[in-house]
Amino acid sequence: MRRDFEPMIIVSSLEHAEVAFKEYAPGYVISILDNDEPTPPAFDCVPDENHLKLIEDCSRSSDPMDCENRCAKLLAIAERWRAEPDPRAPILIHCHQGVARSMAVAYILMCAIEQDTCERRIADRLRNAAPHADPNLMLVSEADALMNREDRMVEAILDLCPSCGAVENQVVTLPVAA
Repeated sequence: MRRDFEPMIIVSSLEHAEVAFKEYAPGYVISILDNDEPTPPAFDCVPDENHLKLIEDCSRSSDPMDCENRCAKLLAIAERWRAEPDPRAPILIHCHQGVARSMAVAYILMCAIEQDTCERRIADRLRNAAPHADPNLMLVSEADALMNREDRMVEAILDLCPSCGAVENQVVTLPVAA
């Protein structure tokens, strides 16, 4: 288990989430699960306020209020993380495959944490670290609206070169400037 925290976001699939949890000792966990997926038992030790569980299909349209609440919860985690003293423990995000929903959440958090950094630069860093990343546009669009980014987050994702279909890294680390 790592104890020398670096400001970072870790993204993994559900299959590799426990390994990432043990290796990086995150202070926050965001679990994006379908209705039939269990939360990994290793996360039981994470305080409820630091473990956001989104149990839903984020790729389908839903009630606008639900969407706003979901993104507001993500932004609240980013704000709490930014307010912590150094060293900041990493944030672990996982979904079933670690490709679309979790990468969208990672991008959203990076934009929220690095408020003065251009959305395209953040999107490029995401793609460089994870060529397989295919961030869910519905989630990105919801956050873009809530953060008043005037579609810059969406445009940055749409401007990325196509994603590579093969998952090269089972666990992706994304440094963030706090």
